[in-house]
Amino acid sequence: MHKVMLIDDDVPMLKVLQQMIEWEALQLNIVGTTYSSAKALHLFKETWPDIVITDIGLPQKNGIELAAAFRSMKPDIRVIFLTCHEDFHYAQQAVKLNADDYLLKDQLTPDQLEQSLNKSILFLQKKSAPMGQKASHYNRELFKQGLIQRVIDGGHPESTVEYAAGIGISWGYPWFMLGVVNLHYSSYETLYVRNNLSLITYAIYNIAVELSAAYEGITPFLDQDNLIVLYNYRLNLADNVCPYFQRYMDELRSRTAQFLKLQLNIVTVNDKMDLRAVGNCYHQIIHHKHGFYEGDDLKVADMQLHMQRVFLPFPQGSLDAYKADLERAVLKNDVHCIHDMIVSIGAKVREKRFEPNEFVQEVTLFLRGVAMMFSGRKADEARYSYLSAARTLEDVLELAERQLVFIAQNKQGNAVSSAQEPKLQQIQQFIDQHLADNITSIDMARYLYLNSSYFSRYFKRLTGVNFTDYVHQYKMTIAAKMMKTSGQTLESLAMGLGYSDRTYFSKVFKKYIGMTPSEYKTKYAVNKYAR
Repeated sequence: MHKVMLIDDDVPMLKVLQQMIEWEALQLNIVGTTYSSAKALHLFKETWPDIVITDIGLPQKNGIELAAAFRSMKPDIRVIFLTCHEDFHYAQQAVKLNADDYLLKDQLTPDQLEQSLNKSILFLQKKSAPMGQKASHYNRELFKQGLIQRVIDGGHPESTVEYAAGIGISWGYPWFMLGVVNLHYSSYETLYVRNNLSLITYAIYNIAVELSAAYEGITPFLDQDNLIVLYNYRLNLADNVCPYFQRYMDELRSRTAQFLKLQLNIVTVNDKMDLRAVGNCYHQIIHHKHGFYEGDDLKVADMQLHMQRVFLPFPQGSLDAYKADLERAVLKNDVHCIHDMIVSIGAKVREKRFEPNEFVQEVTLFLRGVAMMFSGRKADEARYSYLSAARTLEDVLELAERQLVFIAQNKQGNAVSSAQEPKLQQIQQFIDQHLADNITSIDMARYLYLNSSYFSRYFKRLTGVNFTDYVHQYKMTIAAKMMKTSGQTLESLAMGLGYSDRTYFSKVFKKYIGMTPSEYKTKYAVNKYAR
């Protein structure tokens, strides 16, 4: 019997994997499960498994780095990568080289899991030659993902440079420039569907890689839906390095427009940075949207100076003055009035320079409210996801205007609400009755006497989201409300909603609410001592 270890930072997913197939029937024994990459290393040494199924997008040490560490200890270990569709789908075919398989969580079925495991078992039975530890024996794209993760995490420069050299990337100079490239989503949604976002992102990445062959020192990477471009250069006044890097970026923009008909948002940091500073700079750009009010081509010469440009908090209710007029415009299907109102909102926000994420959140809440009031069709969830990901004010305004026009033109209300479907009512009732349990899609399918794969497809079609996300979102909404009205400790609240680990609860809360429980409580909780 072969030993198996499961690693995933989504605890419910670990339960799904354990329930999905009859492991003993395949002569497999699960000897360990963990949500922590740090614990995984200790567990590996204790259990010495034959097969590891690991998520790629783990915090701290990612799944690719874990697999490399496991192979250094046990060269004949078999590895199956598991991840969300948004995380690493572009490598779906490429990973088939030396990892036994690459499985997408949202599309995973018992048959797929069994096929992958049978492939691993076959390798073990044949006692195949150990995989080499050199980068050339691995898929290069996987190792590039590991490399950029080291850079983002602020890993030790010398070991990171050595790691890069191992996969043929020479960073011989101490200085770097950074480019962060994102889609202009309002241009994307007119041409492509949401399900193709990963494919199109990878197509842009391929353009960037092909173009970089003609530019010494420039290396593109993918980090989820963000394209990162690093330029390693020698400080030499005779070489005008900034225009050189900018030419690359301009050509990337031009080729993307030519081949894909898409507009890009590009932030270029020409500030002189060492490798350790790159990760922090990248985090600042991604999380704080520093280029939100600067258009689709921001060039930063001094990152420290640029970061001093603070945003004002977005006051709650700031959109109230526009609501009545916009609702009337939607009711009358007055497209010109909608446009004028959106332009007016944009002018005010640009003048005040409100905090981008807070503004987008308020816009999203407002749009959802209008949709509930008027729309007779199912909400376009893709557009809301684009709003959240948008990097510039122009993109947000275009998406918001398009959503209001969509609502205005589909407000007849003749569609049957999905909430009226009896099976969804059963599902909701089951969740309410098991708030303190760790419910999975398999549990739900058994309750409804449905095949688990069919139930997953049915639920996604019905609601637009997968079941795990739906349950997390529902529980986090309850948690947020309870923080405002009760004096429960976070530990007690987490346990009551089925989260035995406070750290995991905090991670899920931040993902769906946008801030940690402590931050939320500080900002919104009612002071229980107030008179």
